Parts: sequence; C-alpha cells; structure tokens
Amino acid sequence: MAEKLKMLMDIFGKITFGVLMAAAVFISVFEGFDAQISVKILWQILAVSAVCSVPVLMFDSDASKELSKKGMFARQLLYFIFVNIVVLGLGKLFEWFSFQNFSMVLFMEVLIIAVYAVVNIICYLSDRADAQSMNKKLLEMKKNKKE
Repeated sequence: MAEKLKMLMDIFGKITFGVLMAAAVFISVFEGFDAQISVKILWQILAVSAVCSVPVLMFDSDASKELSKKGMFARQLLYFIFVNIVVLGLGKLFEWFSFQNFSMVLFMEVLIIAVYAVVNIICYLSDRADAQSMNKKLLEMKKNKKE
C-alpha cells in the first residue's frame, strides 16, 4: 500500500504541475496577462489533478504481472479518455470555458494532449533512469561476487 501511495503522490505532483502550466497558458491566451483570477482556480486545479491521479491506484504495481503491448495501449487509451472526460467535465463545471466557444474547447483539448504527453514522457524517463540505475547496481554486485 505504501508503494501505491508513493506512486499516487508522484503522479499527482506531475499532473498538478502540468495542469498549472496549462492553466497559465490557457488564461494568458484567452484572458490576457493582466487577467484577474480568483483563488478558486488553485483549488480547482488541485481537484482536477487529484481526480486524474486516482486511476493510478488501479494500476498493478507488481512487476511480475507485465502487460502485453496491447494491454498497455488499451490501459493508456482508457486513461486518456478518462482524463479528457474529467478535464472537460470539471472545466465546464468550474466555468473554465464554454462548449459554445469551439476555439476554447479545441485549445483545451490541445493542452490536455500536451499535459498528458509531457507527464507520460517524464514518467517514462524517470522509470528508465531507475531501471538503468538498478541494472548498474546488479552488474556491480555480480562483479563483486565474482571477485
């Protein structure tokens, strides 16, 4: 359980940073740099990030149960659809945009894709660095064992 909580907090931080950056870009584009915004947006960003992070708890952290490429693709696709529904749904609820304004919705979708991609790239690079570090330590252990 501690491993899942650590994973949840890690992804929550990455998603929150991405959503914060996307919100800054969105507000700058549609309201301008002098926009007056309420502190409510900070709580809304945290809420959206928290809801988008929850599915991580459903991912199996047991490395012995690897997914096939199709399984991984299906999970990523379902998660992407979930994120879209959450961001567009809560964005509408929080009145971040109007579905009548196509350019706002389109720009929001571009930002969703960008944040999703950046968070996934960061997670991939982090996981790859961890794997390389573990492999290096295993090689060192093998080397020391032979000596």
